[in-house]
Amino acid sequence: MQDKRYDLSGYRMLLFRASHAQKQLMHPFMAKIGLGTGQPKLLSYLAKNGPCTAREFADYYELDPAGVSRMLDALERKGFVVVSPHADDRRRKVVSLTQEGERVSRAWNAACNEEAIAMLEGFSPEERDAFADYLQRAHANLRAYGRKLAQSAAEGRVAGSMAGEGADGRSSKTPSVYNSEAGAGEVTPHA
Repeated sequence: MQDKRYDLSGYRMLLFRASHAQKQLMHPFMAKIGLGTGQPKLLSYLAKNGPCTAREFADYYELDPAGVSRMLDALERKGFVVVSPHADDRRRKVVSLTQEGERVSRAWNAACNEEAIAMLEGFSPEERDAFADYLQRAHANLRAYGRKLAQSAAEGRVAGSMAGEGADGRSSKTPSVYNSEAGAGEVTPHA
């Protein structure tokens, strides 16, 4: 039986390829309903959670608050959201969906459901649950590693090599994901 473990760079390539395929599939529809990059997730969040602040978006999606403000400004100009003063703190603003924003959000979420059904075709319910669990755990691991790197940088030391090189300057132990027989970018299992 062949060992199906992938080299570590292969996982990143698999995630990139899946994300790229998803973006290529969804971007034409996104443009058709008048949304720009990053905007659909804000409408989806509002549809699910109700009115919220820009800070809540930034925290949930781990985005730069200034970038969120620019996206919200664009959504407001298009008539998809309304920004109003917070009831308890006039320095803060609350974002709500308009009727048009609700309509566009429903259309986007319906398209996302179709995309998810296609993506998960052939997955058993148990595999779908496992896939969701793996993605959540991978996200948590990456966030923890980012905090570790930030802490190390703040302390003036290096916590790892983002370049994939060891202390001796040579490449890391894992072999390349690129296999000339399989084709560039194709993930190949270890022998």
